[in-house]
Amino acid sequence: MKLYYSPGACSMAGHIVAAEGGLALELEKVDLKTHKTEGGEDFYAINPKGNVPTLKLDDGSILAENVAVLPFLGDKTGIMPKTVTDYYHALEWIGFVNSVLHRSF
Repeated sequence: MKLYYSPGACSMAGHIVAAEGGLALELEKVDLKTHKTEGGEDFYAINPKGNVPTLKLDDGSILAENVAVLPFLGDKTGIMPKTVTDYYHALEWIGFVNSVLHRSF
């Protein structure tokens, strides 16, 4: 899997989840001003929304937005809670950080 990220952006969260769970990801930096990847690709061709995090899955499909990427990586690494209630509480916190805390930064 490949994680498209930008330094200082919220895409760091996906990198942290993968690292904490022992999941190796290929990383590719994206310049959000030019929307070019480190390899010179047009990032809009990868993710038409033009934002990070964007995760390219092994089957070539794209998953974007922390609310989707973080639980996906958490499930892959086994660090997402196993009980239904705890799982949804984790999603609650992801949503809170993404929508309330994130705007402060």
